[in-house]
Amino acid sequence: MAVWKPLPHALDTDVRNLIDQLRACKDRSGLTLSSLAERTRHSKSSWERYLNGKAFPPQQAVTSLGRLAGADETRLAALWELADRAWSGRHASEPRSATPPGTPVRPAEQPATTGSEALPSHTLASPAPPQPSAGAAQGPPRRGPRLRPAALTRLRPRAARWGVLLVPVASLAALAVAAVVIRWDPASQSSPGAVARHTTITSTEPGALETRCFEDSCRGQDPRVMGCAGDAWTAALTRVHGVYVELRYSDSCKAAWARISWGAPGDIAKVVADSGTSYQEHVHYDTDVYSPMVASDASSAARACAVLTSGAHGCTGPGGPVHLTEPPEPVNSPSVSVS
Repeated sequence: MAVWKPLPHALDTDVRNLIDQLRACKDRSGLTLSSLAERTRHSKSSWERYLNGKAFPPQQAVTSLGRLAGADETRLAALWELADRAWSGRHASEPRSATPPGTPVRPAEQPATTGSEALPSHTLASPAPPQPSAGAAQGPPRRGPRLRPAALTRLRPRAARWGVLLVPVASLAALAVAAVVIRWDPASQSSPGAVARHTTITSTEPGALETRCFEDSCRGQDPRVMGCAGDAWTAALTRVHGVYVELRYSDSCKAAWARISWGAPGDIAKVVADSGTSYQEHVHYDTDVYSPMVASDASSAARACAVLTSGAHGCTGPGGPVHLTEPPEPVNSPSVSVS
């Protein structure tokens, strides 16, 4: 469990409560900031700012972290609403009523008109409507008979008959669509591999994982963008001059990629498939980066490598079946207190 830095004293209580819950969710999930960046749409530096009160987290980030930690999404949503009001200052800028509740508001007095805008004399002289006596019961005003156009009265029975006819027609149309959906079976296609390659959403247990590629179609793609990081795990791990090198693998996408941690700008993460295909990416800032993916029908069909700016380099062995523990956060991580 990370030792968190104290939050800024100027933070509102509602914002502080939300961040405390997000920190608890991160600790419960066991994920590092790098893993959060890999499995969500937000970068490592963004998560560092969110979890330390430097920036306000968007609702989508809160929801994503809550799902990864198995937290109560309804409670997190309520905490986010309160924190959002406090952060944006809406609770202080909402207008207050000048009159106590329940006080009738008098209509604004109309200014007297003169000259050509004055009312005609016969209008001013018109008698006022009779006022009810003080003892009479005040009830709702009576309405006169409602006049209906003759054409509308004649069309109303016909419209009713059309409504009676349209209800069963709509029901039959819905049944026909349902029958078509039920009869369509992707498993009946001649090539299961082709179906898998064209599938854009893959459901896994537990929960539904949205992926946008499978095996060959994942080549050169970003694992986070394609949704493959949702079930990723570390299949091989080594260290090259203090830099962690991981082989990350997704069972849903049948793809692998390399990730390095504790590195420096310019260090390279490279993944190599048994077929000879390889992709790489270098650290632009911070201490970690991951490569694009290679197609890999098993974790043992790929390796991860690191090439450091110092000239040192090294690779993991082929991935194994055991889910290895991810590297810890660097000691100098801005989210961790150093004692």
